[in-house]
This record gives sequence, C-alpha cells and structure tokens, in this order.
Amino acid sequence: MRAGEVKPFNSSNVSSTPETGGIYCIYDETAGDMPAYLGRSNNIRRRLKEHLTGRGSKSVAMLLDHGHKLWFSYGLSNNPHGSEAAELARLSPSGNRRREIKYLEDF
Repeated sequence: MRAGEVKPFNSSNVSSTPETGGIYCIYDETAGDMPAYLGRSNNIRRRLKEHLTGRGSKSVAMLLDHGHKLWFSYGLSNNPHGSEAAELARLSPSGNRRREIKYLEDF
C-alpha cells in the first residue's frame, strides 16, 4: 500500500502500512468524503492496529461495533503533529479539533 491510497480498513491493508510517522484518515462509508477520524502517530501501522482492535478511538470502535464499512489512507510526515493540525484546519473552517470530535459522536 502506498501513501495517499484509500483502502478498506482491515488487518491485511493495515499490516502493509509503514512503521513510520505521519497522519492517517479513517473514513466511514456513510459519511461520504469527510473523515470519521483523523489522527497522527510516530508509528502509523501500530496506531491503525490499535484502532482496528478497538484499543484506539472510542468513535472508531463504535463504528466497527455497529458494522460500518471503514476505509483509510495515510500520509508520511517528519512532523505528524504539524501535518495533523494543517489537515484539521483544511477540513474545518475554525480548525477546532473539538468540532471534529463532536461530529464523530453524532453517529
């Protein structure tokens, strides 16, 4: 799997992600092109595996528990924190992470 590709959120695809820093997006099929979750990590593969097994975000765990079809993509970055902040600002006019989290709780 290459950075920027959107793939089904499953163990096979997650296992093919790099063990390096970057940002990732998890998409819910019912939300269109808006991310259900945007995160950063110093080890993308490890963090995505945590989400996949329900030990990551409560929002992602809830979507998986309710049988939602999820997809994901990632981007490599030497500065995951800055990259995540830039992507959040792009997605939300206010750049407010709380707004993104509230959106996730509305599912």
